[in-house]
Amino acid sequence: MTPEAQLLDTVGVTQSRFGLCVTDDVYDPWVVTGGVLMAQQAAVIALRAAGDSIPAQAGGTELLLRAASKDRLPAPFTLPFSAAARHDFERLVDARNAFMHPRSVTWFIRAETLARGMSVATKAVRHLILTQPILNNLVSPAEQDRLREDLKAMDAFSEFLIEPDA
Repeated sequence: MTPEAQLLDTVGVTQSRFGLCVTDDVYDPWVVTGGVLMAQQAAVIALRAAGDSIPAQAGGTELLLRAASKDRLPAPFTLPFSAAARHDFERLVDARNAFMHPRSVTWFIRAETLARGMSVATKAVRHLILTQPILNNLVSPAEQDRLREDLKAMDAFSEFLIEPDA
């Protein structure tokens, strides 16, 4: 399976679980895990296309920081990754790590933390793969449409979690 196919699969599965977690928090850890993974996958695809080497063991946010570096991913392909975005994504990574490395405590993520972190993840995928891909057609036009729709749905879920009465 190609890295691009893996990304599309991760985004699709994450999107389908995100819609379910709006009413059932049993899906929250899988959405968190998928959100971190899809952003990392998009960063790796873009960085590899730019000729950058990928460390064997990168920290949760390290791949996005690399994609945000003009030394590794030249403008206009560089990922916009503000301090606020980094903070929100790191909170998502922390939640993923707490789930993936259990310590006999109840796992929980606030809806706002989930929504803000997922918003950063969708923006990273959108920028690196759809808006400013370093190579044209990293994914086919049909796959681009599916990816756009899945990211749009996740953005809508994030907005709902932040403002459920809107």
